[in-house]
Amino acid sequence: MDINQSSVVMEKSKHLVSGPNQNGYDHYDKLNGSPDFSTSLKRQQLVNGNFINGQESDGNHVISSTNGFQMDEIILKGDQGQLSYDPKLVIEATELTADALKELFDDKICVLWVRNYVPKEVCEKLDAFLQEKGSEPYTHEIRKGGKVDLQYFGVNRYGCPLNSIYTDATGKNLKKYLTLALPTIRSIRKAAAPYLTPIDKFRVELDEAWSKKANVAILNGHKAFCGIGRIMPTSLSELSEVQPHFDAVPTSCFPNIYKQFTANFYLNVPDEGGELEIWNVPPLNITEMESFSIPENWRSLLPASMKVKPEQGDLVLFNTRRPHAITKFSGQSPRVSIQTFIGYTKEEEIFLWV
Repeated sequence: MDINQSSVVMEKSKHLVSGPNQNGYDHYDKLNGSPDFSTSLKRQQLVNGNFINGQESDGNHVISSTNGFQMDEIILKGDQGQLSYDPKLVIEATELTADALKELFDDKICVLWVRNYVPKEVCEKLDAFLQEKGSEPYTHEIRKGGKVDLQYFGVNRYGCPLNSIYTDATGKNLKKYLTLALPTIRSIRKAAAPYLTPIDKFRVELDEAWSKKANVAILNGHKAFCGIGRIMPTSLSELSEVQPHFDAVPTSCFPNIYKQFTANFYLNVPDEGGELEIWNVPPLNITEMESFSIPENWRSLLPASMKVKPEQGDLVLFNTRRPHAITKFSGQSPRVSIQTFIGYTKEEEIFLWV
């Protein structure tokens, strides 16, 4: 496996962190067990070691040494003035391997970034197909006070996502989801012919790399959908930057789920902007995620973020229970990708759906 330092940009933090020794996993259980996760974030501002904005400087940060401390400056290093970062947080690779997947699933890194995973020919074929076919709004679930609401953040879709059933008590959307799952997978496969789709390649290589079970999820006795098309037009890109969010499927859908990740295959990328923005804070745990409400000012409560800018053909995986967002972008090219969620059980088994 070829592992390199990736092109990750860290935002300058303006947030104070108070108290001694507030770094690493010492506070993971305390924070995840807190009844108010956002208050814990504001109070502790979670932190380096494995969290960003840590008290211990590794040569990348200049931090004041008062009772409260702050990341005052980030030193530029590397080619073309890229901002430095903790290389333990991102693995940049050229292939999918068991070792890299293990680092991701154990939450030892924030991002697994596989370069040039999708051949250019496949990107171009599926980009054209999805831009022609994908016009339905892809809403995202927002939890408030234990209730779920679906909101639009400027992403259109090709395929029917599982979250379409979250606010439907009639069962009609579940029936639609299960009915369309395999036909939609096959239509994308046909559009990519004679090449493998990114999802088909990923399913095969995931099964080969991972020693435990790794397959498409079963829901109500049927195969789930995986590999939804996501189309983000430039004109709406601002909507995805305003508020960080997290993704967490209800345990009523998959009772054995323990952690949730995502795999994103980039078919077309914007000229400027469109980075994945992710915050290295403890992922929401399974006991709190369904009752957690995102604060309106969540971005201001979080520590410094990282920004990963994928190129056409790249595969990017991360834990969806960490806050993340997409920065606004400009230029002629939309942001087009294929995406699937990855469920991870306590038995280290893997299943895919979207």
